[in-house]
This record gives sequence, structure tokens and C-alpha cells, in this order.
Amino acid sequence: MSPPTHSPNTSVTQAKTDSVNPASSSNTPSKGVNTQQRSKRPCPNYSPVNEFQDLKHVLLEMLSTWKEEQEELFIKFSTDQKNTLSKLTTELTELKQQNLAIKKTNEEIEKAVTFISKQYDDILKDVDLLKKENQAQKDYIQNLELKIQDCQHRSRPSSIEIRNVPAINNETVSDISSIITKVGSAVGMPLDAARIRDTYRLPGKEGTVRPIIAEFSSVQVKNELLSCVRKFNKANSNSGRLNTTLIGLAGDRRPVYVDEHLSGSSRKLFYLAREFAKQREYKYCWTSNGNIFIRKEEGAKLIHIKSEKTLQDLQLATNQ
Repeated sequence: MSPPTHSPNTSVTQAKTDSVNPASSSNTPSKGVNTQQRSKRPCPNYSPVNEFQDLKHVLLEMLSTWKEEQEELFIKFSTDQKNTLSKLTTELTELKQQNLAIKKTNEEIEKAVTFISKQYDDILKDVDLLKKENQAQKDYIQNLELKIQDCQHRSRPSSIEIRNVPAINNETVSDISSIITKVGSAVGMPLDAARIRDTYRLPGKEGTVRPIIAEFSSVQVKNELLSCVRKFNKANSNSGRLNTTLIGLAGDRRPVYVDEHLSGSSRKLFYLAREFAKQREYKYCWTSNGNIFIRKEEGAKLIHIKSEKTLQDLQLATNQ
């Protein structure tokens, strides 16, 4: 059996009637309508408004919490920034103080450098002045030496010096005069006692051969003897120059050197001139009236050696 069917209009009309008059619909059943009473759903405790209020409350709490957290972070950040800024300010102050100290030190150093530079310039001027004075003193001393040498030459214008002649036992002035006479005879210039004014040996160390000094009666006699010695040595350069055997001395043959009697300074200069002549292959080196000369070769320019500076200048000129 099929359930009763209802018209749609009847259902709608009934629903409207029920909503308008609920009491009537509950007490008086309609015809053809199921009169069994339905149970109503319980009304909920919250509404959409309450939900919005709750959500609003939750959001406000979240915002409040977030705000507090942000304020705490801001306070912490601000505190950190203040501490950092304070530290930077302190360090900057220290740097400024250090900079001022460095600047002051630099100024002091600059003043010291300026002072030292001025002193250095003054020292350079003093050194230049001392160099000039020293050179002037050297020139003055050299001139004095030349004058002294000239005086010494004038005091012994007629003297000669004979070197490398060994002394005999208990040698006397007569023995030395005999040696001088034999030297003259060996080179072809007879010498009598009247032409020899004085003879003696220079002092020296024990065991060394001390030179013999002979002073003649005139400069002419001295020059003649020196000329004869040079000619003899030149003529006998291969067979035998003047030596101890030719003047009758016993023992091994030894060369005999005859030169002008020079002062100590002139003797040293003559030695240096001879050494220079050997090293630089100068053929001639001799003395004349106390003056020292060298010559490169026959016919070459004659060079007067006045002092050691002359040899130094020649050395520099040769090296260039």
C-alpha cells in the first residue's frame, strides 16, 4: 500500500499556517496531515556575534602579546644600540686623544728633524770650511818643507852619499877618505886630500850598512864626481857597474850607489820617485842640486818631483 500523496501547494500552505499559528497547528491536526508532534532541536549557546567577539578577543590578545614582544625587542635593541653607541663614543674619544697625542708627537718630531737638519747643514758648512783650512794648512806646510829642503840643500851643496859600502873593522876617518879616493879612481876622476873637506858615516841600526857622507871643497867637484859615476855605470851596464870589488874591498861583490846627499824628507821622496819610475817604466830617475827628476825615455819631457803630491798627480794621470 502506497503512502498518501499530498499536493505541493497543500504542504506550503500548511507550513505557512504553522508558522503563523503554532498553537493551532499543534493542538488541531489538519485533515490529511500526519498529526504526530515533532521534537525541536536544542538552541545553541553561541551565535555568530559571539564567535566574532571571541575571535576579536583572541586577535586582540595576540596583538597585545606581539606588541609586548616587539616592545621588549625594541627596548633590548635600543639598549644594545645605546651601549654600542656609548662604546663607540668612548672609543672615538680615545681615538681623538690618541690622534692628538700622535699629532703632538709628530709636531715634536718635525721640530726635532728641522733642528737636526739645520745642525746638519751647519756641520756641512763647518766641514767644508775645515777642508779648506786643512788644504790651506797642507799647502802652507808643503811650502815650509820646500823651504826647509832648500835650506838643507844650501847647507850641504857639495856633499855626496855613498851607499852599500860595508864598514871595515875599527874604521877611521882616514879609512873612509881612502874609500872616497878609490871611488874617484874607479870612475876615472882622481881625488886628492885637498878636494875632500870631510867624510863620515851616518848613524844607523846595528847590523845595517850605514851610508858614507863625503863633503868636497866645492860644488863643482861634487858635480864632476857624480857625472863620472853616471857615465861609468852607463858605459859598464853589462860588464859591471861600480861595485865593492872595483874599490878594493874584500868579500862578495856588491853594487855601490853614489848620489847627492839629501835630507831625510828628500831621501824619502827620492826613494818614492825611484819606485814610481820602476812601476811606470820610467827609464831615468836622478837628483841634481837637491832636486829630484824623472824622465820616461831619452828625449822625453823632464819631470821635477817636488813632493809626494806630484807623484800622486802623475799616478792619477796615468790611470786615466
